[in-house]
Amino acid sequence: MTVSDALLPAALRHRTSFVLARLAALSRMHCAERLATLGLNQHQHAILCCLDEFGPAIQRDVAARLDLDSGDLVSFLDRLQTAELIRRDRDPRDRRRQILTITQAGQRLLNQAETLLDEAEPELFAGLAAAEVEQLRALAAGVLTRHTAQAWRHQGAPA
Repeated sequence: MTVSDALLPAALRHRTSFVLARLAALSRMHCAERLATLGLNQHQHAILCCLDEFGPAIQRDVAARLDLDSGDLVSFLDRLQTAELIRRDRDPRDRRRQILTITQAGQRLLNQAETLLDEAEPELFAGLAAAEVEQLRALAAGVLTRHTAQAWRHQGAPA
């Protein structure tokens, strides 16, 4: 038996926060493996998602939206720019700021990443019916909404 196969204490197995943390770690690992086949990590994927959905943005706004340290963000952006998945242009109104834009190559790679993740999630949640997976997502999103409502509200929904 490996350490990961060892029976966990009942107090932990029955603690919702512990179970969710373990599920999050498993989910991150499962999805990270898929994204790595495209040369992306999860933060880079998230950056591409932001730029694709919300359009060009300044670095500070992307960092805030994704709750990323701006120093870490620069490293992720450097790799995305080197791979020509994003463009960084000086803001003509404020030369200290850089505007990030996803490129066509970035959009193509993002589409591939989304396809891989669409395939990965059913593997991760095998054994649960589609309705149960949606219920799990909705319950988790509901908890997150109560703590960070602005980040989780539907676009177009009242603030």
